[in-house]
Amino acid sequence: MKLKKSLTHFWHALSLPGIGMEMLRLRKELLGDVYERWPKGKRVKFLITCGGFVSFEWPQHLSYLAIGDNKNPNPQALDILVEEAKKRCQQLLSRDLREKLGECTDYLTLGIDSFKGKISLTKTYISEPHVELVSLIDLRTNSYYWTGKSYPTPNQEKGLIRISDLKTHFLNLDIGKVMILGCHDLTIFNNRNWEKMGEWRKKIKTEFRNLARVENPTIVLQHPHTTDSILTWAAAWNELKRTLPTVKEYASAGRYYNPDNPSQERSKLVDVLARTKSSHTIDFIVHIK
Repeated sequence: MKLKKSLTHFWHALSLPGIGMEMLRLRKELLGDVYERWPKGKRVKFLITCGGFVSFEWPQHLSYLAIGDNKNPNPQALDILVEEAKKRCQQLLSRDLREKLGECTDYLTLGIDSFKGKISLTKTYISEPHVELVSLIDLRTNSYYWTGKSYPTPNQEKGLIRISDLKTHFLNLDIGKVMILGCHDLTIFNNRNWEKMGEWRKKIKTEFRNLARVENPTIVLQHPHTTDSILTWAAAWNELKRTLPTVKEYASAGRYYNPDNPSQERSKLVDVLARTKSSHTIDFIVHIK
């Protein structure tokens, strides 16, 4: 499949802080600016945002006890969280903004987390219950499709409300089979320390890879929270392409930011862009002061 300008590769220079209506206003302005600066005469199939592009408050009526096992949460509890996330997405995507973006693309992906005080990173310990979702929105019909992170970082194992239904990562769209990944989900295809990792992690990796071979996706969309080094996802992308030869197009979106040392540039932005996408993309770089 030869796809010209099929994906939009979307990057922030820094994260946008906050929650509530001010946060929502900033995100809405950002997407509006993307529309205003969109190259004339160009159209893509997907506009991709980063993990945690928007956030929502944990619903007060949902107790932690009602979640059950966070690794295999109660479906009813997860439905409540998805409904709260959808409300926030609908607040963001007013009819006017949706119609504008619909002039540029068929589908928009939104990374949406329940609010937490820390950005999700491999080294970040987050024990509080939280969920990291991704919604794909068909801007033509205003239809929502949901998935989210299924493979938590080791420091999230006790807190992340995991998406245990792996089939939600695969969608049949008019352009073909699409695989949608949360940020750390991509490391399912990283073989590092395979023999030393726990049986639970091996089981998820094996189940996901087997399912992906059955689904045969042609497009992969990843939603990392931050990426500032070409090494962060390199091994996983390489193994994914080897494991799934049907994949023809892929891209991720994220924040170009080193949380351990914000003043240190580990890789050039242009190199990070090149290593986290296939060739047919339009790149938006958003500098946030």
